[in-house]
Amino acid sequence: MAVCKIFYIFVLWFNFSTALEYRELNCNFSKYILNYFKHNEKYLLKLEEEKTNILISDLQIYGRAIQSHGEIVIAMLEALRSEDRVNYTSSLMNVNLYLNNVSGSVEMNFKSKNGKFDDSNRILNLLEGFLMIHKAIVKRLEYFVYNTCSDVSFEEVFTNCPDFNKEKDYRIKFLPDIVEKLKNRLSINDLQLKDERLKLKHSEVFRILQLAMKNDCRWDFHPKKLLYYDLMMGQQKFDERNLMSGVQYRKLPEVKDCRAVNVLDHLKYAPLKYKCPDDSYVTLFDVFRYMKYNFDSNQLQGYQQLVLASTIRPILLVFRMYISFLKRINDFCKSVSHNYIKNKMNEIRNKMAEIGPIIINQIKYFKDTNLLQPQPIIYLDKLCNYIRTICYGDISNINHLLNYIMLSTKCFFRNNILNAYDGLIREYEITNYNTIVQLYNEFSQLVDVMSTYIIELDKYKESLIAVNKTRNIHSLYFGRVSNAIFNPKSAMINRLCSQNIYTEIYNMENAESNDDVENNINMVNHDNDNDEKQTDNQNIDETSKLKTPLPKYMIDYILFI
Repeated sequence: MAVCKIFYIFVLWFNFSTALEYRELNCNFSKYILNYFKHNEKYLLKLEEEKTNILISDLQIYGRAIQSHGEIVIAMLEALRSEDRVNYTSSLMNVNLYLNNVSGSVEMNFKSKNGKFDDSNRILNLLEGFLMIHKAIVKRLEYFVYNTCSDVSFEEVFTNCPDFNKEKDYRIKFLPDIVEKLKNRLSINDLQLKDERLKLKHSEVFRILQLAMKNDCRWDFHPKKLLYYDLMMGQQKFDERNLMSGVQYRKLPEVKDCRAVNVLDHLKYAPLKYKCPDDSYVTLFDVFRYMKYNFDSNQLQGYQQLVLASTIRPILLVFRMYISFLKRINDFCKSVSHNYIKNKMNEIRNKMAEIGPIIINQIKYFKDTNLLQPQPIIYLDKLCNYIRTICYGDISNINHLLNYIMLSTKCFFRNNILNAYDGLIREYEITNYNTIVQLYNEFSQLVDVMSTYIIELDKYKESLIAVNKTRNIHSLYFGRVSNAIFNPKSAMINRLCSQNIYTEIYNMENAESNDDVENNINMVNHDNDNDEKQTDNQNIDETSKLKTPLPKYMIDYILFI
């Protein structure tokens, strides 16, 4: 961590001393990557020209070749790392998500013109997949360079992507050696490229890139880290392209006695407020399945914020149950006249007062882990203060505070598109003291479960913090940016709820229907619908400006297996 910090400070100093601003560096990097894709386009178009005679192996050669710059893109992102930046530089992050995706393969199966994923022409579908994503990425890069960098002075000695193909023969068999030379030009000294290295000797952009390539912290920008892959997959090693492993299947938590067997499932399978056609809730893991091969940096940011909100959710649910239980105890006490029962109820109240500090400590954990930025921390501080007031005050006279807390936490869930269900307490009809005791026992067990959850989450703390170091995630309510993932809503929820989208092409089980299921989608928290419609319109307007929106995983393409 200290090495990362020293590097970051050094780059800031270096940029300042050379008058090289963030935008200039970003523009030079993006212009080079645009030229790199344009350089490789000649080989891709040659494959399209000869598509009746090409083999799948030819396309696989192209895929492996374009990935030669995967590490270079990661180094570029490292060089642009800034603790003040809220958003990633989308032009480079989109490319990073594509070239370095979690399967290690850029082979994507294209949806045919009849709107289906099929196996009728694997070669053509794979070629169309390469062409579709290539065109979309080039359009995005062009839009960024021509609209953001119009007044930037480019270091053309760096941004120009030289064509080492002297014969101008763009058959695919020549591409691997060519891109290897391009990679070596920007990375380790290669005596064969001595003249090229001399040209770059005085390039400030190149020198900063070299520094970033020597810094191990650059791997914070690998998509597996940005997507919390180890956390969501439980640190298990899966071959993403092995369908028989079930890695692409929709999953739900294993439950025993109405509780998740794995406490981290409270996070991984956090239910959102959207319902699937089968009446189950869309979960965080469903969104993770979609994000694994999503190449849109804006949606990545929404997903990251959704994960952070979901880490808090289990503790806030316990907090809501605590408040709800106190309210019901108060209501029950008002209806009791027998002194013996009143004395017993006071014992329960005292025990609840003892549980309060435990919940405070659980909430404080999130403050001390650097998982959250100031705004969420201020929110959690307020909750702790509320519990202290309840524990050390006369709880029989603070029903207004209990109501306010319930409303505040409900607002957090609603704005983070999370389900706020806490039926454990509310669904019981309290008619006698024995019911109160039963509820207390179940609730105290749940508090213990949350303590275990915190211990288990701590094992992934470094992974969570690493993402926070790649950008400034400061917002308390993440719903607006997260909602971009669900646009268009009907099609996306249909896909997120799919048991296995790959059945459409690989026929491992009965293929699902592609019918529009908009009428089957139920929304919880309808009072937020207007905000969502407004957000969807904003997203549509933004993507229309980009001429070519990025295609969507599971909608337009899937991993080629």
